Amino acid sequence: MKVLKLIARIFLYVVGSMVLLYVTFYLLAWGDYHVAPTVEHDANIPHLTLDGVTMHVETFGSDTNEVVIVLHGGPGNDYRYLLDLKALSDQYFVVFYDQRGTGLSPRVPAEELTVESLIKDLNNIADHFGKGRKVNIIGHSWGGMLATAFIARHPEVVDKLVLAEPGPLTQEMANNYNAEMQLSLSFELLVHLGKCYFKSLHVEEIDDQARGDYFFQTFAMDTTVSDHPLAGYFCNKDINKLNLDFWRHSGTSSYQIMFKSMQDAEEKMNLAVGAEAFQNKILMIAGECNELVGPEFQEKQMSLFHDIEMKIIQNTGHFMFGEQPEQSMMFIREYFSE
Repeated sequence: MKVLKLIARIFLYVVGSMVLLYVTFYLLAWGDYHVAPTVEHDANIPHLTLDGVTMHVETFGSDTNEVVIVLHGGPGNDYRYLLDLKALSDQYFVVFYDQRGTGLSPRVPAEELTVESLIKDLNNIADHFGKGRKVNIIGHSWGGMLATAFIARHPEVVDKLVLAEPGPLTQEMANNYNAEMQLSLSFELLVHLGKCYFKSLHVEEIDDQARGDYFFQTFAMDTTVSDHPLAGYFCNKDINKLNLDFWRHSGTSSYQIMFKSMQDAEEKMNLAVGAEAFQNKILMIAGECNELVGPEFQEKQMSLFHDIEMKIIQNTGHFMFGEQPEQSMMFIREYFSE
């Protein structure tokens, strides 16, 4: 009996200590934290509903010009960081949209967030704005992956395609990418995770994904963490160069579409199957400094396409449109005018 009582006391002590620590950290993280409201909360945000799906959408330029659809990265980011591409509106009708369930687009159940659903949304966008004409697409990072999957299904819809450092397009490339992106569970990183988690508990719950979105964006966007897994995206691995303007990230979208499919052996990441059916020339652009998905990585992926040319943008990493907008735009304009 004495042994049982001792075990019970130890158990209660451990549980009590853990509860006390949890409450202490919860109170230390007390604050006023918010995420941006979506179209669901503010109908004044420009939006469009197609086939029952509402998305945050903005257009620039004359709708009589050729259509250029811009696909943002992530998955789970939004298009705010790509707005430098508005400059193309002097010659083109430029369409930006936050993909289903992310940015300022309304949040949706996790099961709706699949590659196939995003391909369907893109097809609806192209059909709505193209009005029977072919469209041009610029896809950055995950947006390039989505664009690749799209031309594999709908090669007849697209005229010109710009792939700006797409992530892995096959399972083999995904394995290579994952090997480079392994998180080192240091004490510093664990503390950072803890801070993000406890702060997220105080986020105003304007919808059921608000806390998860806050946790995801504060964890990913903190440049003070040493050995940050995204450092290789930047010149000299200087992640302080990160200037990724955003409205609101989606943790659910990122997990469901990217991490789940890239990690789950039953759901292979093979987005390029059928992409060789697209016969038009593709422009691939890459940042000189990017060690993760830069020129060397993209050279291996170019064999997946029928006709593709790569241009390397000097003195920049993954976010070339913000870091080197003039050089990036020059390559795109030259390609579009061919």
